[in-house]
Amino acid sequence: MLHVLTDADLRTAGNRFARALDAAGVDERGAVALIAGNVPEFLAVYRGTQWSGRRLTPMSTRWSAAEVDYVVESCEADVLVAEARYADVVADAATHIAPDRRFAFGGAIAGFRDWSEVEAFPGDPLPHPVAGNHMMYTSGTTGRPKGVLRPGVEGPPPGRLGQAGTEMLQWCLGADANGPHLVCTPLYHAAPITYADGAALLGAPLVLLERFEPEAVLAAIEEHGIASTFMVPTQFVRLLRLPESVRARYDVSSLRLVVHGAAPVAPDIKRAMIDWFGPVLFEFYGGTEGGGLMITSEEWLAHPGAVGRPRNELVVDILDDAGAPVPTGTPGQVWFGGYTRFTYKDDPEKTEETWRDDRFTLGDIGYLDDDGYLYLCDRRADVIISGGVNIYPAQIEAVLLAHPAVADCCVVGVPDDEWGESVRAVVQPTTDTTADTTADAQADTALGDATLADATLADTTLADALLAHCRAGLPAHLVPRAVDLDPALPRTETGKLARRVIRDRYWQDRPRRI
Repeated sequence: MLHVLTDADLRTAGNRFARALDAAGVDERGAVALIAGNVPEFLAVYRGTQWSGRRLTPMSTRWSAAEVDYVVESCEADVLVAEARYADVVADAATHIAPDRRFAFGGAIAGFRDWSEVEAFPGDPLPHPVAGNHMMYTSGTTGRPKGVLRPGVEGPPPGRLGQAGTEMLQWCLGADANGPHLVCTPLYHAAPITYADGAALLGAPLVLLERFEPEAVLAAIEEHGIASTFMVPTQFVRLLRLPESVRARYDVSSLRLVVHGAAPVAPDIKRAMIDWFGPVLFEFYGGTEGGGLMITSEEWLAHPGAVGRPRNELVVDILDDAGAPVPTGTPGQVWFGGYTRFTYKDDPEKTEETWRDDRFTLGDIGYLDDDGYLYLCDRRADVIISGGVNIYPAQIEAVLLAHPAVADCCVVGVPDDEWGESVRAVVQPTTDTTADTTADAQADTALGDATLADATLADTTLADALLAHCRAGLPAHLVPRAVDLDPALPRTETGKLARRVIRDRYWQDRPRRI
């Protein structure tokens, strides 16, 4: 479904929600947790919090009930807002919130107030608007979400995200910054909401797609004269897979800016998109914590593989493990400077290891060329980013290690032109894989249709059995695409699993990068 919204629409809807919060007795600096898809109500909650001094935490629609429960409690939410399709996911989290501070839309949720109660409030301007704040959650190798908390904007709105969005669009588009903006990527991510809010504040109508469908995106671009949008590389792949006859059917010449980031992009895919859309692709590198590297299409064509160079007052340092600068062209850890200091909520140890004086790191490894462009060699130690979504090897490895045929395992991201990275499990089998079906049943391994009944188990049979085991114990997007067997996984001198050595087997012929 497609929605067209103006800034006036967002202000009216946001003002209504802000007044609903006032009526529920929510403090000016109260916290609101939200789980919803790309629907107008998402933007109403966003605007309502950001113009009334509240703090918003949007939650991923891919999270489990346990993750939502954890985040609602961790962010100290005073209010919970949910789209009805996520009723089961929010059931446990709702117990932390008073009934009069739970709101549902898109249908009823037991124990939640209906959105019609919000819409009954007046939408005229707030008498004393105050800039709100946000606390996005990111995750590390453990898979447990971490709140990134930074100081808010003091004074009138817009808040930090809105300001960043307007500044970026004006920098890229100048006088064209108020052209129609297409939203086709989940708004719960920082980048899509930043650009959407920035565009609306500049007077651009927002064309909101509830879900990404390649031909629907092209139709929206042509019909609404879209000037700007944000995408992830997986969406590029799906667009390029459309038949040439379908691609040629739509006029995309209105596009002036296609921002992308959040996941790896294959060079051939990026070149094909530039050939099709024109030199309007604009890549950024950073994370929820921050990051300020950007690169235009023209720059990228001159420096293929680079993720950008810092702008304005931002700086990038490449340091060795001792914190000393490394020479140009030499890989080291990437550190950013020139940012307002953030903290990880309730995790001072993680905050401390992330900062070094006035610099912070996302844990990525890269190098600078002579012109100051950054090239990434590796990403954070373990996290796999597939289609812009963080996947945590530890969770998958725990399931694999519960299988009696697995002595050890390592889950890594491998190159995938559509998803950037896909999940691959490398398994060291136990020395005795001849256990019969009775022994396996005693271990309660839940293999589904697969068995270990063969006296001499072929590699392909074991791999299939392990994949079935994963399907029984993991969400679909965490199940490895394939399982490879290794008789002895490599380890360091200290006995730790040499994850990078294993990962490098799959990345020998192409650089691993964001």
